[in-house]
Amino acid sequence: MKTYKPAKKPARKDKNHLYNLSPVLPGKGNMGPLKDMAQAIITASAGLEGRVATETAISIGDRLRLINSYYSNLIEGHKTSIPDIESALHKVFSQDPEKKYAQELCAAHVETERRFIQLVDAQQECNICDQQFLSDIHAAFYANLPEEHLYTHSQGGFTKYPVHPGVIRDVNVSVDGRSSHGPDYQDLPALLKTFANTYDPDHFHGDERLIAMAASHHRLTWLHPFRDGNGRVARLFSGLYLARAGVNKSNLWSLSRGLSRRKEQYMFELWATDSPNAQKGAHHFDDDLLADFCEFFFEICLDQIRFMEDLLRLDQVESRIDWYMEMRSKHPEKPLKVQAAKLLRAVFMRGAVPRGMAAEILNMSARNARRIVSDLLKDNLLQSLTHRSPLTIGLPIHVLPYYFPSLYDPSVIGEEYLGKLYSAHPQIT
Repeated sequence: MKTYKPAKKPARKDKNHLYNLSPVLPGKGNMGPLKDMAQAIITASAGLEGRVATETAISIGDRLRLINSYYSNLIEGHKTSIPDIESALHKVFSQDPEKKYAQELCAAHVETERRFIQLVDAQQECNICDQQFLSDIHAAFYANLPEEHLYTHSQGGFTKYPVHPGVIRDVNVSVDGRSSHGPDYQDLPALLKTFANTYDPDHFHGDERLIAMAASHHRLTWLHPFRDGNGRVARLFSGLYLARAGVNKSNLWSLSRGLSRRKEQYMFELWATDSPNAQKGAHHFDDDLLADFCEFFFEICLDQIRFMEDLLRLDQVESRIDWYMEMRSKHPEKPLKVQAAKLLRAVFMRGAVPRGMAAEILNMSARNARRIVSDLLKDNLLQSLTHRSPLTIGLPIHVLPYYFPSLYDPSVIGEEYLGKLYSAHPQIT
């Protein structure tokens, strides 16, 4: 999406001009197939989470928050890499202004998502469609950015137009510099109240809750409640809506990845569903177009769940761990014991392993087992809160291309980083 600036259109004078969000959901004629798809998403996502131990799912899910930010940023036309995002989370930035800009946005996305998923988990009764909740997401995103980000951005850099984080827009806006997008700003307060009351997850049950999630994604992007940052907020919102509905709470698949991979169609489906039907001077959305958008959205969800199902085939992950440890055992400077693969596999599969079981799993003396555990902890291949806490899996960036090669490919990791990684591990071909 392009950045935004105030449209040339003057404030509306016709007080009788009406907008509404109808239809809230597709009509009965379109609901049957969508219900089937929604149920398939619920079942497949639950099955995916059931494959992975809880502690391991937490580690993978937190890593995938970087993937979410990477692809959400890519949709907006800004490319970075996972190593650059990780550096930004540690306040280390590129000297190149464009790379730094992308890093800052991605890091802000990760921090905001982490904060709000915890909030949704802790407050099951919160209405994530409420205007204040949406404003809080927007404000939190910009709070994680440097001061210059408080102005909209274009290809020439930051503009003179302030973003006003968390504040509902008080101007009409344009994404193409010509025509206005979304409703008149004077209608926003009433429409956002309708949005909150209409799409509150507690008003829906079962598969209809997912259909409401998909429909609300379009409605929120059309409302365009803020001067800038609406696309990112909408994708954060939809991920939170899924979690609020009990789907993908561990973040084991990425909605933003799927939308980015079909970006042109995503943009087209949003635009097409914007198209109004004029009825008695009011704005009404087309029922069939909304159904088409929901179907597209569900296709994206199912595609990403299936992708991660294939990636998380446990027999393949175990063999990838074996391969990585065999390679590390031959490292000229930092070799690791090849036997350590047995412990890594056990921790990955079980989620958490008491330290005292390491010797038994490795079938060696307690002293030698402690050495292996120490080496794995130093390399972040294992994690432990304290020296007595159970061992959980670690996923440092250097193992991601080996444990999950289809997800962390060169386009995501970055050719430069992979080049350095392969130079450090000459056994890799």
